[in-house]
Amino acid sequence: MRYIVSFGISVFIVLLAGAQLSSSKLGTPAAIQNRNTIQRLYGSPVSEVYRTSQHLTITASFASNGNLCRAHITSDIDTGITDRQLSAVMNELAPKDALGKHKLSTFLDVTCLKLLKPENSASNSSGNPSSELAVDPCAECSGVSDDYEQANITKYGNTNQYSSVQVVFKQPECKELDKVHH
Repeated sequence: MRYIVSFGISVFIVLLAGAQLSSSKLGTPAAIQNRNTIQRLYGSPVSEVYRTSQHLTITASFASNGNLCRAHITSDIDTGITDRQLSAVMNELAPKDALGKHKLSTFLDVTCLKLLKPENSASNSSGNPSSELAVDPCAECSGVSDDYEQANITKYGNTNQYSSVQVVFKQPECKELDKVHH
C-alpha cells in the first residue's frame, strides 16, 4: 500500500512539473518574425527603403527584372528637401540621359481635402452620420511635375523646400507595378 501511495505521489509530482513547464511556455513571448517568414506570408516586397548621405530616404520599387520603376524621396529631417540635396541624389538615381528629352513642366496648385469624421452622433436627413470636408495642410498637393520621355518627376512643396519627390519611370516592365499599387 505504501508503494502505491508513494507511486501516486511521484506521478502527481511529475504531472505537476509537466503542467508548470507547459504553462511557462505559454507565458514566453512569441518569436519576432524574420524576413523569410514575412515573405512567405505576404510575398516579395513591393519596395525597399534606402538612406542617402544627403539625409534623404528613398523608397524604391523595382520591376521583376531589377530595373528601378519608382522612387519616393523624403527628408529624414523636418526642414524638407533642398535643391542641393535633391540634385546630388537625382544625378545618381535618375541621370539626365536616363530621363530622355524634357517634354512638359506643370505647376500643381491643388487644394487637398480630407474627410472629417463627425464628433457627435448628428445625422443627416437619410439617418447617416454627417461628415465634413476640410483642407488638409499635410497632403502633398502643390509643387511641380516634370514630364520626360522616359520618366516623370514630381516635386511636392516649394522651391528649395520640398516635402517629397516622386520619380516614376515609363518602362514597359514597370507596368506590372501598376497592378500592385492601384
